[in-house]
Amino acid sequence: MTHRKIVSHGLVFSLLFSVCAFVSAQSLRTSPPIGAVVQGSHYDPAKQIVTFNLLNTSHKDISAFSLLVRVTHADGTAGTWEYGGDFLPFMVATGNGALTPGAISAIDVPLGQQQVQMASATVDVVVYADDTADVLNEKVFEIIALKRKGHVLGLQKANELLQNALADPNDAHPSITVAAKLRALAKEYETNPPTGGAFEGTGLLDAATNISNAPKSPTGRSEKEDGYLRALIKTHQNRISLFLPHTQISKGVRP
Repeated sequence: MTHRKIVSHGLVFSLLFSVCAFVSAQSLRTSPPIGAVVQGSHYDPAKQIVTFNLLNTSHKDISAFSLLVRVTHADGTAGTWEYGGDFLPFMVATGNGALTPGAISAIDVPLGQQQVQMASATVDVVVYADDTADVLNEKVFEIIALKRKGHVLGLQKANELLQNALADPNDAHPSITVAAKLRALAKEYETNPPTGGAFEGTGLLDAATNISNAPKSPTGRSEKEDGYLRALIKTHQNRISLFLPHTQISKGVRP
C-alpha cells in the first residue's frame, strides 16, 4: 500500500476569479492528462464549505494549481468557477511547502450562502516547482503568472520608496511615509491599473503592512526604525531573487 501524506497549506490559497460557465461531461473526459487530480471530497453544510483532496500524481513538486469547481444548488440552478492557490510565497518564506509527488492537500472551498446539493471539481492548471506547467485553462494560467510578477514589482517599488525616504534627513518617520505612499498607489491601481497593476497592488499592500510594523519613537526618527527598514530592504531583495525565476513559466499540456 502506498502511503500518501496529507498536508494543509491554509492561508496560501486565494480565489483567482469567478466565472459562470457550462462544461460538458464529454469535454472533461477528453481533456489531456494533468499532474494532479481531485481524489474525494467532503461537504460541510453548516459552514457551507467543501473540502477537495488534491493529489499530486506527477513526479514533480507542485507550486500552484487551479480547480474548476462545479455546484448544483437545491433549487436546481448550477454554476462553475475557478478556485486555486499558489504555494510559492510559503515556499520562499520557509524553504518548503510545495505539494510533493504522492502527497494530498486538503483544499477548503467556500460555497456561499445558498444551499448546495452537489459539488465537484477538476484540476485545470498545475504549475510545478521547476517552472513548467500543465495548462487546460489559459486565462487562469496567465493570472497565476501575473500575480507572481506583480508580487516582485510590488517589492521592487517598496524598496525604491524606502531607499528614497531613508536618504531624506528631514523625514521624521520613513516607515509612515512609505506605507502611506504604497497604500495610495495600490488604491490608484484599483481604478486605473497599469499592465498587471491589480496584482502589483497586492504586493504593495503586503509591503506596506510589514513597513508599518517598524518601531517608531514618539520623539521622532530613530536608529531602530531606520535599522528595521534597512533590514526589510534586504529581506525584499532576497525575496525578489527567489521569486523572479518563478515568474517565467513554460506551458506543457494544452486543450
